[in-house]
Amino acid sequence: MSFVDPSPVAEPTPRHAAWQRIVRSEAFAPGLVLAAALAFLFWPLLAVLPELWQSEDGYYSHGWLVPLIAAYIVHRRWPKLRDLPVRPSAFALAPLLLVLFLVYAGRAADLRLILSHGLVATLLCGAWFVAGWRWMLALFWPIVYLYFALPIWTFAIDTYTAPLQRISSWIAFQMLHFVGFEVFMVDRTNVLVGDFNLFVGVPCSGFKLILAVTAFTVLFVLIANLKWWANAILFAVVAPLCLFINGLRIALIGIVGDRLGTEAGHAFHNYSGYITLLLCFFLLFRLARSLGWRD
Repeated sequence: MSFVDPSPVAEPTPRHAAWQRIVRSEAFAPGLVLAAALAFLFWPLLAVLPELWQSEDGYYSHGWLVPLIAAYIVHRRWPKLRDLPVRPSAFALAPLLLVLFLVYAGRAADLRLILSHGLVATLLCGAWFVAGWRWMLALFWPIVYLYFALPIWTFAIDTYTAPLQRISSWIAFQMLHFVGFEVFMVDRTNVLVGDFNLFVGVPCSGFKLILAVTAFTVLFVLIANLKWWANAILFAVVAPLCLFINGLRIALIGIVGDRLGTEAGHAFHNYSGYITLLLCFFLLFRLARSLGWRD
């Protein structure tokens, strides 16, 4: 007598079904081998990222959050992603080989900019190769978002830091003068507040705040599904908001240094950067809500 288990076989949930289609793909095993090879190829870049994210200048201090945010974007889009058909494509090998050739040259010359672009391009081609063209398009923005954690911003930092230093210094000077403090512009980046010398250095230029807040703004745009004009407003607000808040921070450092002494001014300087970032994040979040973000 044969025994038949009357309990029905559990069907895979839709969430798991999409992953099963990827795992069962004929390109999945080669994709794993390729991923291991690419980890070795990009190791000179990957190995320096933790140091870059912890560097004293703070331009990439948000880098730790970027991979997590990219994963969150994928999670938010998963209900649509899981229904996409998995169709491996050998056509992805042609651009992939070209990218790998450029990456090899970049690794030989230790050019992090080329390695960074190569990493993003390789991830896109890998998604195309393993799961198909439609999956690559669906994962395009989460993968491109990784640029915020990669060392590709050196030119922008070198170009805009000095002008932003002067603008932030001028904003702080005008704020202090408006509220009645005795201030004097020693030069375009040095403000004397009473007896406290307020020097606006490179880390206080405001560029790193703009870079971090831009990363959060892109997150809002990708998950809020706002109209195009609302997205345009969000991006248009980033630089003026960051410069205003950064100028306010510098002015407050001057006030603390003048009233409570140099050590207190320096102490406030050390932790006030986190306050400005949270404040900008909150204000942009409220703006996105007012523009129609209801999720």
